[in-house]
Amino acid sequence: MLRPLFIIFALLFAAPAWAQTAKDARELITLGDYDTARQIAESLGTAEGYALAAESLCAQILLGEAEKLNKTSKKARKFSEKALELDPMLYNAKLQYVLSDGFVTRTSGDLTAWRKKLPSKTLAKIQAFRAAYPDDPKGLALEGAWHLGVIRKVGEKNGGKWFGASLAEGQRLYGLARAGAPDDVLIETNYAMSLLVLNVATYGPQVKPLLEEVTNLPANDDLYRKVEAKAAMVLAAYGDDKQVKKLAERFLDSESLE
Repeated sequence: MLRPLFIIFALLFAAPAWAQTAKDARELITLGDYDTARQIAESLGTAEGYALAAESLCAQILLGEAEKLNKTSKKARKFSEKALELDPMLYNAKLQYVLSDGFVTRTSGDLTAWRKKLPSKTLAKIQAFRAAYPDDPKGLALEGAWHLGVIRKVGEKNGGKWFGASLAEGQRLYGLARAGAPDDVLIETNYAMSLLVLNVATYGPQVKPLLEEVTNLPANDDLYRKVEAKAAMVLAAYGDDKQVKKLAERFLDSESLE
């Protein structure tokens, strides 16, 4: 416990020339000091720095720790765009771009999303990422999440008719992602929550052992530790389908579960 606190204080009070490095921003993201990490990363003015700034905001969004979700999502996307302008081949910049763009779509009003065709545009960006990294588990999970997320919003029939979303395809893509990264807390938890919001009675028995496994996976940073805690909260609500669904919805909507 003392070591993380020592590192944070050292980074905050050390000379700026020492503190303002991408390595230090990464360390602060790992420790969960996302605001300081973003400030340091942005000040670097480099592709890596802007990508880390976007990552710090995306972590806060994922954890339900960001205010004004749509505005924060757009800010994260802007940082990733700046990173890509400086280095179009930077993996983390590409990843944060598709992740933050998905947040923008998800946090936009239904009318705005429909009028601007945001779901289709987001899918195209995810597929471009997947074309660059075909076997990347994160890309597979993002596309799987897109399918299940659209179905959650408009239903399986309309999702297929309007956007080409498919429950089976979402599950297949998530299956590939999970096989490629079996210990990824975020992929496992997002998959579980995406099924629970569709139908707790149908998917609850299938998801329960998955969530139990998640709580025992290695969590080496603040994001994964907090996601594991949220998974444990959903598990604790089992037996009350209404509460399980409510918590899963709040998780996917980047809201506090408490």
